[in-house]
Amino acid sequence: MNRTTRVLVTGLMCAAVAGAPAPAPAFPLLPALADPLPPGSWTLAWQDEFSGDRLDPTRWTTYSDSYADGCRGNRADHKLEYNLPANVSVRSGVLTITARRRAYTSPTGRRYPWTSGLITTGHSCGHDPSNGVTVRPGDYIQQHARLPAQPGMWPAFWTWADEVDVYEYHPDNRRILEMTNHAPGGGSRYQDVGVDLAAGWHHFGVYLGADRVDWYLDGRRIYSDPRGFAGSGVSLITNLSIADGTYHPVPSASTGRLQVDSVKVFRRP
Repeated sequence: MNRTTRVLVTGLMCAAVAGAPAPAPAFPLLPALADPLPPGSWTLAWQDEFSGDRLDPTRWTTYSDSYADGCRGNRADHKLEYNLPANVSVRSGVLTITARRRAYTSPTGRRYPWTSGLITTGHSCGHDPSNGVTVRPGDYIQQHARLPAQPGMWPAFWTWADEVDVYEYHPDNRRILEMTNHAPGGGSRYQDVGVDLAAGWHHFGVYLGADRVDWYLDGRRIYSDPRGFAGSGVSLITNLSIADGTYHPVPSASTGRLQVDSVKVFRRP
């Protein structure tokens, strides 16, 4: 049961005990009550709804070989943060990655002005989790998340090592979602989705078709790239980076957070 459903059920039970009508929900419930999938039949192949009080080490790790400095830092990619396990927490069905303005020196001696966090299901410098999923052509991957509002924050959900960015987000443009297929000749789109993406929870999804890659927001297809996806043994990553000012402003805030209450992989039966 995800976070929103749990809140709704609790409210209904309390109202029933008191003999009063159930209170109106304080926020929209539709996105959290069902998975808004593309047309057709799908089976759930893998999921994490972040139950318990810590990150499940059989599904995720906090190292990624996409980060050159100790598998946790990548200043060459215009990112100011070094990623630490302490910045990743799980509570009440929600994963939170917290970015903090805190000076940190990596084991290689590189200095970073911020710390933050990442989680990945594989390609993790020898730290691959035993139950981490890999995706393949034909899969649909989906995350239900609340994005940070502070400019300079840089959350993302993506595949690696054959990279498809389900989303990158920069809150200096709060209605713009960035989507990219990094395959040779693949497409990229900066899409105004018509809503403030930091104002609430949303489902972000990608269909990894062999003949096309389709991006979805709350069940609505918003972009399609005809290049397609040919990867195999590809891992999932979600992270909260900090922009270094090259393309987007550095943060004026001293902290920010990305919240996620589910990551799922669907396949055709």
